[in-house]
Amino acid sequence: MKQLIQRFIRQEGMTLLFLCIIFATIILIFFLFDLSKSALELLLWLLFIISIIYFAGRIIYQKEQRNLLAENEALKTQINTIKNNALQQQADTEAYFLMWVHQMKTPITASQLVLNQSSEQSANYLKQNMVEIENYTNMALHYLRLVNPDRDLTFTKVSLDAIIRPLIKKYRGQFIHQQVKLHYETINESIITEANLTNLMIEQILNNALKYTHNGDIWIQFDAQNMLLTIKDNGKGIREGDLPKIFDKGFSGFNGQLNDKSSGIGLYLVKTIATRLNQRVTVTSTVNEGTTFTIYLHQHMPSIY
Repeated sequence: MKQLIQRFIRQEGMTLLFLCIIFATIILIFFLFDLSKSALELLLWLLFIISIIYFAGRIIYQKEQRNLLAENEALKTQINTIKNNALQQQADTEAYFLMWVHQMKTPITASQLVLNQSSEQSANYLKQNMVEIENYTNMALHYLRLVNPDRDLTFTKVSLDAIIRPLIKKYRGQFIHQQVKLHYETINESIITEANLTNLMIEQILNNALKYTHNGDIWIQFDAQNMLLTIKDNGKGIREGDLPKIFDKGFSGFNGQLNDKSSGIGLYLVKTIATRLNQRVTVTSTVNEGTTFTIYLHQHMPSIY
């Protein structure tokens, strides 16, 4: 209150001085011309009431001005935040698609070389490159959906086996080429999810397992009681120091440095999908023993944040 009065006096100092001069002038005239006391009182009261009305109006006006200034500053902050978020999203999108283009060059170039050959081995290799191209294309198609938080998601009841079986068929060539044995039994359970994004999520984890498993095994299992889908391999494993960072965009870790197909985007998409669908993902790993990814799925409509 004291600060408010002090600020008011500073802002209205000249007006207060002017009113004091008027009051003093009226009193001086009263004594010089011997006016009636009642006339003086009436005049002073009128002047006092007018002053009160004036200053009350000024206080209300200044309060409204301060509120407008505060709202203006809040809007400026909000606009800057929206602008910065938009610029960051644009930069992220440009960076992703620049990386995507570079990743697409490898299988396309390899495919062009294979087309000049005619052996059965070349044909199988070409099929594997086509799978990679399809995978990168699906990643790009879904990336824009994921980075746009206002994009609506469609949740439906879907058979888990109907998601996994086509992926096994799609990557059959890689299983054979890398001599990886798949352990999978039909899952007779349904989940509530966004089918396309969950498909992409599982595919990226399976693709990651295939990258780092040769002459080994991959297990796909489902715990119906706890709604847990696990994808386990006995491949190279992940360094303990890399585990907290494997879902970061662009991070490929030590294993990624040994594999020229690693972009550091696949697991970033897994984490992004997990967040959007509220399907938590955890990972455990031991170097030279293997890695296990666990996806927490839903039997009922999940809460989306």
